[in-house]
Parts: sequence; structure tokens; C-alpha cells
Amino acid sequence: MTVQATADDHKSYYPGATSIDLRLTGDRTTGRLLGAQLVGSRGAEIAKRIDVLATGIHHGITVREILDLDLAYTPPLGSPWDALQRAAHHWLEIAFPWSA
Repeated sequence: MTVQATADDHKSYYPGATSIDLRLTGDRTTGRLLGAQLVGSRGAEIAKRIDVLATGIHHGITVREILDLDLAYTPPLGSPWDALQRAAHHWLEIAFPWSA
């Protein structure tokens, strides 16, 4: 199942925040992350984020496990809950609405 989400690349109170459009594809039976697409403006750290997801896919993580990643946080570059984690949470809400 594929779910689309949009999140800011960093905290909106910090100047220059832009949106990132994310699509996460996961197996609804196992929850395993199968694929991802990210689109954002230059400077939105898309390469960093896609590398995190590519590594996760290589290691067979689930979409739920994205929520447990300890990703770097600083207001100019990210949020306490990164765009990846916000998209994963959205995927879980759609895939398993009774458990969100």
C-alpha cells in the first residue's frame, strides 16, 4: 500500500521552511517498508532522507520502525519528528486505523 504525505523540511518557525512530498510504500500484512519517493526543493535535504529509507529497505525495517529512528534534529535542518517519521505515522494511520 502506498500513502502520500506532505511535511515541512524543518521547523516552520525557522526561516526558509519548504514542503517535502513523500510517498511510502509498505506491505500491509508485514508492515515492511518496500519503497519511497521524496520530492522537495533544493536544500530540503532530500538525499539525506532518501539514504535513510534506502538503508532501512536494505535491512528490512518496517514502516513502524521508522518512528523509532533517532534522526538528527536542529531547527534549520529538521524537526523533532522528521518528515520521514511524519510520513510513516500517516502510513500507519491509513494502513491500520484501529491502532493509530
